[in-house]
Amino acid sequence: MKKDKLLRGYNITNPKLQAEKVLVHLLENKTITSWNAIEKHRITRLSAVIFNLRYNFKIKSEDTSVNGKRFTTYIYEGTV
Repeated sequence: MKKDKLLRGYNITNPKLQAEKVLVHLLENKTITSWNAIEKHRITRLSAVIFNLRYNFKIKSEDTSVNGKRFTTYIYEGTV
């Protein structure tokens, strides 16, 4: 059986927690929005998950506007 890979205590091989799912998404794609989180991971409170991840990782917030719709894009910048 293969051992799960951990990054700062988060399982990134087999993510089960919301924070682990968001972290893996950020590692693979570098960005995430609330809509990405809802569609792909069924996570509705992305800002709360990002708040907790920021204790161990550098994640920048960027306000985005598309067709008059405003939302936040979170950008992964590495570990603290």
